[in-house]
Amino acid sequence: MLFRGRRHSAGRGRFQIAVTEGPASSPGKPRPALWLVVFTGPALRTSLLGGLLVAEEAIGSAFDLKAGALAILVECSIFGGLLAVLLLPSLIRVFGTWAISLGSTVATIGLLAIGMYAAPAHSAGGVFESVALFSAATLLGFLVSVLSPVTQTLLNEATTDDAQSRHSLQSVWSAGLPAGFIAASVVGGVLVDWVGWWSALAVPLALAVLSALSFLDRGIVPPDNPASAEPDPPANEIATIVLALVAFEVWSTWGTLNSWIAPEVLLTLAATVAISAYAIGMLRHSPQPAISLEPFAISGFAAATLILLIYQFPTTAEFEVLLLTELDHMSAELIGDRTAIGNAGQVAGTIIAAGLLYKKQVGLALVASFALTIIGLASYTLYPWVDGFIYTAATRTITGLGGGLLTPVLFVLALDHMPPPLQLAAGTWLVLANIGGVEIGLALFDMVLEISTTLSGSTEVAYFTVEIAQLAVGVITALLVAGLVAKGRLHTRIGAGASGG
Repeated sequence: MLFRGRRHSAGRGRFQIAVTEGPASSPGKPRPALWLVVFTGPALRTSLLGGLLVAEEAIGSAFDLKAGALAILVECSIFGGLLAVLLLPSLIRVFGTWAISLGSTVATIGLLAIGMYAAPAHSAGGVFESVALFSAATLLGFLVSVLSPVTQTLLNEATTDDAQSRHSLQSVWSAGLPAGFIAASVVGGVLVDWVGWWSALAVPLALAVLSALSFLDRGIVPPDNPASAEPDPPANEIATIVLALVAFEVWSTWGTLNSWIAPEVLLTLAATVAISAYAIGMLRHSPQPAISLEPFAISGFAAATLILLIYQFPTTAEFEVLLLTELDHMSAELIGDRTAIGNAGQVAGTIIAAGLLYKKQVGLALVASFALTIIGLASYTLYPWVDGFIYTAATRTITGLGGGLLTPVLFVLALDHMPPPLQLAAGTWLVLANIGGVEIGLALFDMVLEISTTLSGSTEVAYFTVEIAQLAVGVITALLVAGLVAKGRLHTRIGAGASGG
């Protein structure tokens, strides 16, 4: 849902938790290969988005695609990623953790290499070439997203007796998210100008190679236990979940490219809500759900996941770029530089988070992250009247620092008491919240943008209205965190180890 069209104009009812099984704690420090794959896993997913976005204009020229089609191209990669995360537990039951991890990275390498080799001769803009492009984007989105929840499970299973290493690895995982996007944007931007649009895939290719080499060390993946394997969930359950995801993507894309208040778009929204509610009901009552709901019975998990989801709404950098392109005095170069520096600030935030987690200063991390975020969101409201690189870069960096600081802390709080048997499901829900919050936030604020533009007839008034709404959501989220901490729903003491609270 990035850079849309406007740019160019568990249990059965109750939770049943069994924590007596699972891999034994791993002695010693985490293996070097684990540190590498924990970083490259999430970086691989965001680097694909960064590569597609930086090459978007060149892809449009090569395949004769307009703004709407380019928006759908990026949607295809995001759809593939969400589909991968939803189906991952079932895929692991069939193929095993190591096989699906190594297989996805090797397949990514093969598809990227073939694409980069064939692209120069097949960028003709024909129907076949366009279908192949959209299909490849969907498949790549699927393949590069497999490792995000897998690496969450690996880092937690490897550090069940070493809270400090777990917190450090969690910060490394969080740093991979903006780092992959930055690398693909900067390196890809240079290569696209020199070579062609396909060279923007070089960074994802390099990260996929590093991930595959890491998985050659079988010791970073605990062996699967066939004796404890449970039957696959019913096919109709998986089909319903996929249908809910398809309905959501149709609604979000259709609304952005047309109008959010069009009758057919509103009907699609109603269908999305109805199918999603039915899918959740199936998960609650399934004897073997496609994605277990049992992690939500662990102390602090539901609260941390909710905050992670809502926090993505107002802090989506890509949506900021979408809005800023509507302001005449903001050049594309200024926007790009602002975004890159802001993402670098996010990386710096994860480094600070690692230090605070080392000292177990979770409360300080929460306060600092929301203070920085609110200051940054408040400063965005002045963009219609205050331009210049220094101000825009500084304000985006402040917000990036807040997000980089908060994300690893929320992941740690969500997983701190999670028993190993539930960590794959827990990681899946957290990654879904991380991606889904961006998707939902883009749709919600794009609605506000459309309605405000229609009522006011002014781009600047519409931008200001959206930024005020984003600031309000940021403040409400901070108040929600304070309330959850006060009520004991979100604990701020970490390092106690896995337990079923």
